[in-house]
Amino acid sequence: MKQLFHIEQPETGEPVQKQLLLNIGETHCSFAITNDDGDKLYKLFYYATEENETVLPALLEQHPELDATFYKVLLSYDHPQSTLVPWSQFRHEEGLNLLKALYGINGSSTVISESIGGWQLYNVFAVPASLHELVSKKYAAGQYWHQYSVAIKNIQAAESGGHLLIDFRKNDFTVVAAANGQLLLTQTFLYTTPEDVLYYLLKTVQQLGLSQQEVKLSLSGLIDKQSALYKELYQYFLHLEFREAGWEVINSDYPAHFFTSLNDLVKCAS
Repeated sequence: MKQLFHIEQPETGEPVQKQLLLNIGETHCSFAITNDDGDKLYKLFYYATEENETVLPALLEQHPELDATFYKVLLSYDHPQSTLVPWSQFRHEEGLNLLKALYGINGSSTVISESIGGWQLYNVFAVPASLHELVSKKYAAGQYWHQYSVAIKNIQAAESGGHLLIDFRKNDFTVVAAANGQLLLTQTFLYTTPEDVLYYLLKTVQQLGLSQQEVKLSLSGLIDKQSALYKELYQYFLHLEFREAGWEVINSDYPAHFFTSLNDLVKCAS
């Protein structure tokens, strides 16, 4: 694992119920320790990873503080092998075959079917079996979701011009799109250059029948206002905003929107 970001905040010393927020993907993982309300951040680490199935053991070995007793443990799986199925068409026993057909997953994966309240949808997704087994044993009382489900619960779906939640990592980004109360897309794209990102977003907007002049892009993750990527997007879209994490951070050199996807977990549990 390669550490990309690290934040530690001074604590007051007063007794406080702490919660652990975890995000684990194929090429990245991060965790934050906050107060119960999620508005005060005590510690945060963000890593780039290569070994998907061994990332949690490596994280636990490197951070003994993750062995503490937490009031809550909230975790999101950020793996792209996911599909949304309407409640009326969902059959639990067909989840594995569905992901086999779409992504070619095998017996080394665990298939999870997650109901998304308010949308009449199931998110059927796959994670490495060894990873989910460890999560279930280590944090037996914890709550977990797929990152798409977390984003869906945080999107402003009523936007008539369309709303895209876009979260950037080092080599990929996720897009969750909605308009007029309808969920339109959840997808992960690989990218190398800003031009790659622009191509995928312009194509997405076109295929969904949205207008570049009206659609709102809410950005989070590893994108900076001074970056070539942001400047490229600014040339083609009128409504750009950074979606910032809602916790208090003192003396941090990192923009608050870098870690919004972690902070979103607090809203799911409330």
